[in-house]
Amino acid sequence: MTAHPPHKKLEKTALGAFDYVPWTYYERNRDCLDILIAQKIPLVAVETTEDAVDYQTFHWPAPVAIVFGNEENGVNERVLRQCAATVCIPMAGYKKSINVATAFGIILYGILDQWRRNGLLAHTLHS
Repeated sequence: MTAHPPHKKLEKTALGAFDYVPWTYYERNRDCLDILIAQKIPLVAVETTEDAVDYQTFHWPAPVAIVFGNEENGVNERVLRQCAATVCIPMAGYKKSINVATAFGIILYGILDQWRRNGLLAHTLHS
Protein backbone atom coordinates (compact mmCIF):
# COMPACT_ATOMS: atom_id res chain seq x y z
CA MET A 1 0.00 0.00 0.00
CA THR A 2 1.12 3.52 -0.66
CA ALA A 3 -0.06 7.05 -0.14
CA HIS A 4 -2.89 8.14 -2.43
CA PRO A 5 -4.70 11.38 -3.29
CA PRO A 6 -5.71 13.56 -1.65
CA HIS A 7 -2.34 13.80 0.11
CA LYS A 8 -0.45 17.05 0.63
CA LYS A 9 3.01 15.65 -0.22
CA LEU A 10 1.71 13.81 -3.30
CA GLU A 11 -0.03 16.91 -4.59
CA LYS A 12 3.21 18.88 -4.28
CA THR A 13 5.24 16.16 -6.03
CA ALA A 14 2.68 15.58 -8.79
CA LEU A 15 2.55 19.28 -9.74
CA GLY A 16 -1.08 19.07 -10.85
CA ALA A 17 -0.82 15.77 -12.74
CA PHE A 18 -3.82 14.42 -10.80
CA ASP A 19 -5.98 16.54 -13.11
CA TYR A 20 -4.69 14.68 -16.19
CA VAL A 21 -3.77 11.16 -15.09
CA PRO A 22 -6.70 8.93 -14.16
CA TRP A 23 -6.23 6.94 -10.97
CA THR A 24 -8.29 4.74 -8.69
CA TYR A 25 -7.59 3.85 -5.08
CA TYR A 26 -8.42 0.37 -3.78
CA GLU A 27 -8.45 -0.34 -0.07
CA ARG A 28 -7.39 -3.93 -0.79
CA ASN A 29 -4.86 -4.91 -3.47
CA ARG A 30 -6.92 -8.03 -4.13
CA ASP A 31 -9.88 -5.95 -5.35
CA CYS A 32 -7.72 -4.22 -7.95
CA LEU A 33 -6.14 -7.49 -9.11
CA ASP A 34 -9.56 -9.13 -9.46
CA ILE A 35 -10.77 -6.31 -11.71
CA LEU A 36 -7.65 -6.41 -13.88
CA ILE A 37 -7.86 -10.19 -14.23
CA ALA A 38 -11.58 -9.99 -15.10
CA GLN A 39 -10.73 -7.44 -17.80
CA LYS A 40 -8.06 -9.82 -19.14
CA ILE A 41 -5.29 -7.29 -18.57
CA PRO A 42 -2.05 -9.23 -18.02
CA LEU A 43 -0.25 -8.69 -14.73
CA VAL A 44 3.54 -8.46 -14.92
CA ALA A 45 5.53 -8.39 -11.69
CA VAL A 46 8.85 -6.58 -11.32
CA GLU A 47 10.80 -8.82 -8.97
CA THR A 48 14.09 -10.65 -8.58
CA THR A 49 12.94 -14.25 -8.93
CA GLU A 50 14.77 -17.16 -10.57
CA ASP A 51 12.40 -17.14 -13.55
CA ALA A 52 12.38 -13.35 -14.04
CA VAL A 53 13.11 -12.13 -17.57
CA ASP A 54 15.16 -9.01 -18.35
CA TYR A 55 12.62 -6.20 -18.79
CA GLN A 56 14.50 -5.03 -21.92
CA THR A 57 13.94 -8.32 -23.78
CA PHE A 58 10.40 -8.96 -22.52
CA HIS A 59 7.63 -8.45 -25.08
CA TRP A 60 5.37 -5.95 -23.29
CA PRO A 61 1.69 -6.47 -24.10
CA ALA A 62 -0.67 -3.52 -24.41
CA PRO A 63 -2.43 -2.95 -22.16
CA VAL A 64 -0.49 -4.27 -19.18
CA ALA A 65 -0.66 -3.89 -15.41
CA ILE A 66 2.71 -3.70 -13.70
CA VAL A 67 3.04 -4.98 -10.14
CA PHE A 68 5.76 -3.58 -7.88
CA GLY A 69 6.54 -4.67 -4.34
CA ASN A 70 8.24 -2.68 -1.65
CA GLU A 71 12.01 -2.56 -1.24
CA GLU A 72 12.02 -4.78 1.84
CA ASN A 73 9.54 -7.56 1.09
CA GLY A 74 9.08 -7.46 -2.68
CA VAL A 75 5.89 -8.71 -4.34
CA ASN A 76 3.68 -10.95 -2.23
CA GLU A 77 3.96 -14.63 -3.24
CA ARG A 78 0.17 -14.92 -3.69
CA VAL A 79 0.24 -11.95 -6.08
CA LEU A 80 3.23 -13.38 -7.97
CA ARG A 81 1.20 -16.51 -8.72
CA GLN A 82 -1.47 -14.32 -10.36
CA CYS A 83 1.05 -12.69 -12.70
CA ALA A 84 1.44 -13.76 -16.31
CA ALA A 85 5.17 -13.01 -16.15
CA THR A 86 7.93 -11.68 -13.92
CA VAL A 87 10.57 -9.27 -15.15
CA CYS A 88 13.68 -7.92 -13.48
CA ILE A 89 16.01 -4.97 -13.87
CA PRO A 90 19.51 -6.40 -14.31
CA MET A 91 21.97 -4.85 -11.88
CA ALA A 92 25.71 -5.11 -11.41
CA GLY A 93 27.24 -5.61 -8.00
CA TYR A 94 25.85 -7.12 -4.83
CA LYS A 95 22.70 -5.08 -4.34
CA LYS A 96 19.64 -6.68 -5.93
CA SER A 97 17.02 -4.08 -4.97
CA ILE A 98 16.39 -0.46 -5.88
CA ASN A 99 13.91 2.20 -4.85
CA VAL A 100 10.41 1.50 -6.19
CA ALA A 101 10.07 4.95 -7.76
CA THR A 102 13.36 4.47 -9.61
CA ALA A 103 12.31 0.98 -10.73
CA PHE A 104 9.01 2.38 -11.96
CA GLY A 105 10.78 5.01 -14.07
CA ILE A 106 13.13 2.45 -15.61
CA ILE A 107 10.32 0.01 -16.43
CA LEU A 108 7.94 2.65 -17.79
CA TYR A 109 10.65 4.11 -20.03
CA GLY A 110 11.46 0.61 -21.32
CA ILE A 111 7.82 -0.18 -22.07
CA LEU A 112 7.13 3.11 -23.84
CA ASP A 113 10.36 2.85 -25.82
CA GLN A 114 9.46 -0.68 -26.99
CA TRP A 115 5.90 0.34 -27.85
CA ARG A 116 7.19 3.39 -29.76
CA ARG A 117 9.68 1.27 -31.75
CA ASN A 118 6.91 -1.23 -32.55
CA GLY A 119 4.45 1.45 -33.65
CA LEU A 120 2.13 0.98 -30.68
CA LEU A 121 2.29 4.64 -29.62
CA ALA A 122 0.36 7.03 -31.82
CA HIS A 123 2.69 9.90 -30.97
CA THR A 124 5.40 11.01 -28.60
CA LEU A 125 5.86 14.32 -26.84
CA HIS A 126 8.92 15.23 -28.92
CA SER A 127 7.97 14.06 -32.40
